[in-house]
Amino acid sequence: MNALIKKVFEQVKTENLILRKPSEADAYAVLEIEGDPKTNTYRPSGPMKNIEEALEKIELWNKDWITHGYGYWMISERKGSDVIGIGGVRNINWQGREVLNLYYRFSPKVWGRGYAAEVARYSVYLAREHLSELPIISRVRPSNIPSLRVAEKSGLVRHLSLDSAEHIVFTSGWE
Repeated sequence: MNALIKKVFEQVKTENLILRKPSEADAYAVLEIEGDPKTNTYRPSGPMKNIEEALEKIELWNKDWITHGYGYWMISERKGSDVIGIGGVRNINWQGREVLNLYYRFSPKVWGRGYAAEVARYSVYLAREHLSELPIISRVRPSNIPSLRVAEKSGLVRHLSLDSAEHIVFTSGWE
C-alpha cells in the first residue's frame, strides 16, 4: 500500500461533505442506509437485513483500505457528524480486469441535495489523479434515472459496448 495514496484518500473534505474511511462504529448507519427499501429499489438482492451484514460489509471495505490505502467512504455533511451516505471507489475484478467501481448510496433524507454527484465527481477526480493505471466503471440499472444522471455528472462516459440488459456502463480509462 502506498502511504501517499492512503493520506490523500483517508479523510477528504468536499464543498459540503466529509468523506472518511469506515469503522465498526458505523455499522448501524450502514444498516440504516443499506437496509432502507427506498435505497434498494434498483438492487435485485434487496435491502441489507441485519447488523451482522453491516459489520461484514465494513470488514470487507476495511480490507480494501488495508490493502490499497483507499476504498468506500462513510459520508457526513460538513455541518453534522451523522453518516448520511456511503460512496467512493474500490477495487473489484470485472470482466477479467482489475477496475475501480464507483459507488454512491445515500439516506433518502438527503436526496435531492446533489451529494451523490459531489461524491462521484470527487471520487473520479482523485482516482484519475492518483490511480490512473486503473479504469473506473459505474454500472447502473437502465431504469435508475437519478443514478444515470449522477454517473454522467461524475465525468465518466457511457461505454455502449459494455452495456448489458442489466446495466448501462460508464467508464474512464477503459481501453
